[in-house]
Amino acid sequence: MAKSSEHTSGPPLSLSHDELVVINNALNEVCNGLSFDEDEFQTRIGHSRTMVQDLLRKVGKALAKK
Repeated sequence: MAKSSEHTSGPPLSLSHDELVVINNALNEVCNGLSFDEDEFQTRIGHSRTMVQDLLRKVGKALAKK
């Protein structure tokens, strides 16, 4: 798994509302339900907690639009 902080664009992704809810819930658990220190979080998830929290916010915004 690549550990790059750069955002790369790929093909557009179309997800249903239910799929976004699953992703939102999983990201929320990872960010808020697990008590890993930053190093352990980075090792297990492959990215920083801050990056994952940003992604959680993006998913939340997408859910608010649907």
